[in-house]
Amino acid sequence: MISTIEADLFEQHASEAAFLWSYRDAAVLDPLHDLESLGELDERLEAHVDGLRLAGDAGWEICRDAIDEEEPGSLFAPTVLAVERRDLKGIAQVLDVGAGAPALARAIVSALGWVSFSRVRAILPGLISHRVGPELRAIGIAACAVQRQDPGAALGYAVTSSDVRLKARALRAVGELGRADLLDEARGALGSEDEACRFAAAWSAAVLGDAGALRVLGAIADRGGPFAERACAMAMRRMDPAMASTWLRAIAGTPRGARVALAGAAALGDPALMPWILECMGTPALARAAGGAFTMITGVGLEEAKLRGAPPPGFRSGPSDDPEDEDVAMDPDESLPWPDREKIAAWWGSRGKELKRGTRYLLGRPMEVAWIEEVLRRGSQPARAAAAVELGLRGAGQGMVEVRAPARSSRRDPWGQ
Repeated sequence: MISTIEADLFEQHASEAAFLWSYRDAAVLDPLHDLESLGELDERLEAHVDGLRLAGDAGWEICRDAIDEEEPGSLFAPTVLAVERRDLKGIAQVLDVGAGAPALARAIVSALGWVSFSRVRAILPGLISHRVGPELRAIGIAACAVQRQDPGAALGYAVTSSDVRLKARALRAVGELGRADLLDEARGALGSEDEACRFAAAWSAAVLGDAGALRVLGAIADRGGPFAERACAMAMRRMDPAMASTWLRAIAGTPRGARVALAGAAALGDPALMPWILECMGTPALARAAGGAFTMITGVGLEEAKLRGAPPPGFRSGPSDDPEDEDVAMDPDESLPWPDREKIAAWWGSRGKELKRGTRYLLGRPMEVAWIEEVLRRGSQPARAAAAVELGLRGAGQGMVEVRAPARSSRRDPWGQ
């Protein structure tokens, strides 16, 4: 029997672990974080999970009670503990609550990526078997993908599934794991009626060097929607820079296309686009994304270089406190600084000639393998994500580094091998 003080302490560990996982889930692609700061966050999260481990059965019971809250963060620690304890009943409890809801399943997959693969391996047969439902198989395939471990034949079966959630996740894993043997299956899904499947197929096919995927990526970028920016970025990485610049300008002229084009410009890294990027800084809705593209290409941080500006008068970030306000969307640029357009234009006027037009740059240097590897080790999380994709493209068929992985594994082996 544990004391009230102990119970309160264990509940605090569970609550803090849930909060820190949610914070980390956003931090993995936040420009304010790099591998070092992600590692510090990981240590804080691990400390609370460790507190629950040390609590033994009492820690597990408190975690188990939190499962019913059905909040993503509340499923992370229970999944970690259940897998480490080899508690099949506990794992089943977590899956019963979270497998059917993508937001909850995300935390489960994250936990399966957190635990050492030697422990996760034991439960994978029960997740990727064709005998289980598609929700469980999607989690199993995702767990293999985030661990960068090939699920073998199970992936081939999953990419032909009639369940679109499983199919989309499997198609994405084809590119992440470098499964060139499944390129024909990815090509076959390029015409899928489901947009998530169509994007995942085109993304992976492009990773594996299929030129036909560019048409599909371009169509997704043109239409807008949740996959448009990522589709545009991948298309830029596979196009000739001159052709890509022309195509980007066409997208920028469409309704809501400028933001998509800015994501493409950051991925392309061609300084020839900088005059247009500077122009976008004059539009409040685009200014911070344009500043982010400027930094991604030049490597110049707005804060460090004193190129940061002030928000426009009356600007409001994120949802308001007004209950009648129907706009509840979070600000996608919340972590990006406001650029001072005049100062940046002056900087570009004096320094821009150092960057050669028609050459692709990442953080101020041409995209050569040695430099991309350095960015993977020391860049911000968005820059590391870009570097991981660029390296994956240069080694088609060899897989792609997972920049969302625990920092401890990234520091040991940035290639995740």
